[in-house]
Amino acid sequence: MTVKYLQSIDLKNIPSNIKDVNKKALNSQYFTPMEVGKFMSTMFKNNKKRNLNILDPGCGTGNLTLALISEICEWSIKPQTIEILLFEIDCDLIHELKVNMMWAKEYCFSMGIKLNYIIKNEDFIFNSVKNLQTKQMEKFDYIIMNPPYKKLGTESEHNKILLKINIDVPNYYAAFIALSCELLNTNGQLVFIVPRSFCNGKYFEKFRVKLVNNYKLEHIHLFEDREGIFYDDVLQETLIISLKNKTPNFSNPVNISHSKDVNFENVSLVTKRLENIVFPTDDEKIIRLINEESEEIVDIINNLPCTLDELRIQVSTGPIVDFREKGTISENPTLFSLPMIYSENIIKGRVLWPLEGKKPGYIIMDEKNRNNLRSPGIYVIVKRMSSKEELRRISAGIFNSEETAPNQYVGFDNKVNYYHINKQGLQSLDVAKGLTAFLNSTLVDFYFRTYSGSTQVNVSDLKKLRYPSFQQLEMLGKQIQVENLGLDEVNEFIRNIVTG
Repeated sequence: MTVKYLQSIDLKNIPSNIKDVNKKALNSQYFTPMEVGKFMSTMFKNNKKRNLNILDPGCGTGNLTLALISEICEWSIKPQTIEILLFEIDCDLIHELKVNMMWAKEYCFSMGIKLNYIIKNEDFIFNSVKNLQTKQMEKFDYIIMNPPYKKLGTESEHNKILLKINIDVPNYYAAFIALSCELLNTNGQLVFIVPRSFCNGKYFEKFRVKLVNNYKLEHIHLFEDREGIFYDDVLQETLIISLKNKTPNFSNPVNISHSKDVNFENVSLVTKRLENIVFPTDDEKIIRLINEESEEIVDIINNLPCTLDELRIQVSTGPIVDFREKGTISENPTLFSLPMIYSENIIKGRVLWPLEGKKPGYIIMDEKNRNNLRSPGIYVIVKRMSSKEELRRISAGIFNSEETAPNQYVGFDNKVNYYHINKQGLQSLDVAKGLTAFLNSTLVDFYFRTYSGSTQVNVSDLKKLRYPSFQQLEMLGKQIQVENLGLDEVNEFIRNIVTG
């Protein structure tokens, strides 16, 4: 085996069954290009041990392991032996994996390294939890992985067994990472590729807090492109993270790098203290990847005067789930129809209703949905989801019942968030206009992107924002109405709040 052989592994070498859509969906398979594996391998630091223990928990055909072996064989101080444990649940991949590992064994032998490997065609979660419970699981110096991307059902056997060892996570990649952390030797290193979505939000909070509080983050690499990272379409921003099983502190340096795609051309690299990535006072331990250009914007938003609680304004997710409404939602109005508002109704800072040819725009009140409908008034509505093609992450609009359906209740779909006061409308149209302009500003959009890599806008994210004061929002709303301010003027207004 040669390094050239390692570099030649790509999609055409992968068995045809990997391209089976049903198989990939079942096992949550997103196969890693060798270029990514090689980059991940460079994040490992030579611990200069004579004997190395390595784990690849979901190895596929072995791309990541092969890349790491290639990297180790280039070290000036090489280990004498390498012991590798590989897990792969898909039996159709085992033959190709064995062939690759036999080549790796021969190559290591030519470099003066003895390579031993064990391939387990088993479920990594069941195997690891069982061995951790009985304290029989060996620990590892290096763990490299591309974990499966799939939601972990609360009633699934995997979730039940994980809870027995106090691992409470929402999906499989978090489960693989949490288990791998438990399997690291002291000062052992873990490098994994993962969607950026875990960096913020309540969904991953427990997992994120435990990770940041107990392990030393060393390197985070962000891909700017959403597509082309894997052999499959993954539409979230993707990170590579390197961490060490060592107690962290907020003065630790962390390398932050960026590349456009897997070609790793023009990689930018900066080193920041952990406290500039995870704010020490942040109980949720949100991971913020702030480049130099964005630091000023972050400071501006963080220094605004008010929280939502101080404004006495709330934000909630729309309570109407349309597919659960049997016979109450329709495309055609009746005498008893009320407005039904979807994200599609948010257009250029306003909520337009009705919209022909879009979602069904009418809902009828009944005993089941009565408490989920909102009284007439002025609300600010925000899209919960944006497509990857959209330039803006946050898109807000004003719903004013006086302009749409005076004195009528309204339904807000589950795919929108809405600002309100105790489930009633906001105090004034000027405040609503100011709040909408603030949310639609490029400053807020940039700020949001510093910690969110998904296309979803969560209520928890909007609650954590700082806002102008009530009077400042009202003033901004009045200026927009009179002067028709553009984005640049709104941004300048926000800056002036902080700078005086």
